[in-house]
Amino acid sequence: MSMDYLLTSESVTAVRKLLAGNESQRFRIYDVMTAAVKKNDSIFEFFRQEGMIDTFLSETASDDVLVCVNFYETVPKFCSSEVPFEYLVSASVFSKALQSLVDAEKDQGVTSSLIQVAVLKLFSRMVDVEGADAKEFLEKHAFIHELTRILESSETSNELRSTAVSCLGTIGNSPRALEYLAKEKKALAAFVEVYRRSLSYMRVECLQAIACIFGHSQTPSKETSQACYELYVQLDNGGFLVSLTKEIMKGFEESCVAGLAVIQKMTLHAWGIREISNYQNIVNFLLMRDASRGKNAQQWQFAVIQAIVRSPTAKDTFDADTFARLSKYEKEGPYFVNSVAQVAVRVE
Repeated sequence: MSMDYLLTSESVTAVRKLLAGNESQRFRIYDVMTAAVKKNDSIFEFFRQEGMIDTFLSETASDDVLVCVNFYETVPKFCSSEVPFEYLVSASVFSKALQSLVDAEKDQGVTSSLIQVAVLKLFSRMVDVEGADAKEFLEKHAFIHELTRILESSETSNELRSTAVSCLGTIGNSPRALEYLAKEKKALAAFVEVYRRSLSYMRVECLQAIACIFGHSQTPSKETSQACYELYVQLDNGGFLVSLTKEIMKGFEESCVAGLAVIQKMTLHAWGIREISNYQNIVNFLLMRDASRGKNAQQWQFAVIQAIVRSPTAKDTFDADTFARLSKYEKEGPYFVNSVAQVAVRVE
């Protein structure tokens, strides 16, 4: 469907009929609208004047929880520029979503859980939309406060806590959002406590979130890098790399990969290179080739070494011999195997 046709009276008549149809038809139309809005703000204004945006906003009044979930998933797609974002703000979309999160905490049913997950994901996705400044958005809406309560509560289900951890990682992966998150000491303290108590899959979720935060930028600012360092120190009272190395060396590929991903993101920071160089056990682990670790783990092991070698501070931080060994490893690639000379033995 061309943009020119979409804005004709004939198209509007057809769209209105579909918007009067079932959920599947309506949300297909909303997907078309979000794609069109990316082209030009005037298209959003056209949809607004035709009442189509208000039709979309009315979906939150539905008694069908899946309709509400689909609504929250679609909202960030509309925020491709400041004009539609500001309209959704003026329509109280985000304040109402936050209130629904608060209300859902009072009910432990399946419906409430679905709403909570959907709202958490909505706010975490909003930090990446082009139409809003992530830091200003979080300052205006007290979402981090509610996220902290979910992380702290002993009544939070494992599924919801896992979603909250993942959302915190997504938020921290945005440099502007991280500037705000760095000041929310209570939220970070709640996350640290979840990490310390976590086991198995929840530990992996936490490590993935930490990697997102540490890897928020290929060239982190002094302020956000310092925020990452403060989180690093908090995680295990300064001994995070020691405990992380133990986690990696357990031999479980999923936790090994998650841990290596954290270390790779640490290399983006001068403090990370310093911490790695000062802990010989992780350096020895990285330099030891072991095919039994699995292909995925070997690839991540190589990615860490490559990131170290390419770091602008590594050569001056590591001793010359270690840096030479790391550089040699990078040149040889992730799957290099030393050839062993074969000696023929004649049996008489």
